[in-house]
Amino acid sequence: MVGGQAGTRRRALMLFPLFVMKVLLLMTPYHWGDLLIAEESGFRQFLLKRYAWMEVRLLAVFYWLLRRPFMSNPLINRFFYYAMAKFAGEHMVASQVMTREEMLEFIAGISEKDRIAVGPCRCRLATHACDHPLETDIVIMTGTQIWLDLFPKDYRIISKEEAQEIVKESYELGLVPMLDRHMYYQGSTNYFVICNCCKCACLPIWAYRTFKGSGYHFIPSVYRSVVDLDKCEGCGTCVEVCAFEERKLSGNKAQVLDCQGCGLCVRFCPNQANSMVKR
Repeated sequence: MVGGQAGTRRRALMLFPLFVMKVLLLMTPYHWGDLLIAEESGFRQFLLKRYAWMEVRLLAVFYWLLRRPFMSNPLINRFFYYAMAKFAGEHMVASQVMTREEMLEFIAGISEKDRIAVGPCRCRLATHACDHPLETDIVIMTGTQIWLDLFPKDYRIISKEEAQEIVKESYELGLVPMLDRHMYYQGSTNYFVICNCCKCACLPIWAYRTFKGSGYHFIPSVYRSVVDLDKCEGCGTCVEVCAFEERKLSGNKAQVLDCQGCGLCVRFCPNQANSMVKR
């Protein structure tokens, strides 16, 4: 009898951590999770400030790493994806690709009380990989004050109209509008920066191309591209402008792979053979 009671206690002790974990997971979206990841969370903003302070140095290291030949090895690729890129890309700084029109609408909807600032693209500062314009990093919401405090000589306050003009000009240069969220979890917003990304230097785009096979992904975009094969002449313009390498020519016609939804193929196709449709 005593042995049976001892066995029951041991089983209960073994199951207790699982019970606690389950309760905490159920509570996360509603209670202590808000303390960690909510828009106004002091702890989250502390983490964002630490990230901002180290950002350029981190991006430089990641850029070097992603371009190493050993990343083509499936086992090594998967190791680095789960050890580093999965959390960084899905939660720490989670990106969503947008069309130009979506981004302009988003900027128009930013509250008048929320300041906007612009400064040099952190990826281009870190990589020196191209000569695209530097002043394209548009910080918003809680990101604005953090970047202004840390880099007062680099960032300046701008209006919503100027932010929209930067997006328009960047788009004409083939740069991808991306909206980034910090500590993204179960649909949380926590927007902090609007990026205008190139395929040369953008670390999230490099990570996408490097780790796609291992599972790396962005927050799903609203739209995707489709091709009118009757209009397509197989010129390859869309293949060239696709930063995500999700286009190819097949039988002298453009083929859409896993479109990420920026719409640059629509803007630059000389034959108007592309259009965007809702997913």
